[in-house]
Amino acid sequence: MTANRFEDCVKFHTEIQVMEVDFSNVTFDVSATVHQAYDAIDRKLHDTGKKWFFLVNYLNCQIMSEAWIAYAHRGKNTNLSYSLGSARYAASSDTSEEILESAKKENFDPNLFRARDDALAYLAQLRSEIPDNEFEQRLVPSVPKEIRPLSERVTFHPELQIMEVDFSDYIFSRSADVNEFYDEIDKQISATQKKWYFLVNYKNTEILPDAWHSWAVRGGQLNSSSSLGTVRFDPNEKTKEDIKKRAHADDFNPNIVATREEALARIKELNHK
Repeated sequence: MTANRFEDCVKFHTEIQVMEVDFSNVTFDVSATVHQAYDAIDRKLHDTGKKWFFLVNYLNCQIMSEAWIAYAHRGKNTNLSYSLGSARYAASSDTSEEILESAKKENFDPNLFRARDDALAYLAQLRSEIPDNEFEQRLVPSVPKEIRPLSERVTFHPELQIMEVDFSDYIFSRSADVNEFYDEIDKQISATQKKWYFLVNYKNTEILPDAWHSWAVRGGQLNSSSSLGTVRFDPNEKTKEDIKKRAHADDFNPNIVATREEALARIKELNHK
């Protein structure tokens, strides 16, 4: 299914500030399908420059297990950035159960309805609860107006022979995210024509399943070609365990510590071996 197909599924009802998405008869079989859909939705939302109430038609929609992680992640990000409130209708029992389970994990209200009119009535109620003098302010999207350039996330400390990478608060959703970031790192390291100790900040970093293979490949290539030794610090528990599993499978030392100070001390030890 192409992005154009999903772009045709998005309609804006400006008179009631509702964005309606028609997922009827769609099967999200793999994560790539999810990304195609949400790329189209996000583009259209971005073009409006506003937040909207979300109305989602799930009639005969199926979300397969292979796609659920990507679906939950992309849906959450879109809602946080652009939604004034969401209502979902006509979902099958299986899809409803999955949405309910995801709602528990991600702490959001599933707002499931049988009919479109009931979902619209709920959104109208939400709108009525917003004072008119506040409504225009609520329409401002929550997406950052300026995204920190990747080039600013790579820092060299020549006196310490350290190249520092800041992955903090970054989400690697898929291969494209990994390749974009590692292309930038490769470019900056190549310009130095040197090898470096790598100091990597993993605070609040997420590496989703679609991104792991590329992350492992690109990280392995970069370490082989340009690293004198790598130390990672401050990953969350899930990322830490994932890195350890990858390290075991690919036979490298994960070198994970809690703080930047500990990481610097570890690099100093490596430098003196």
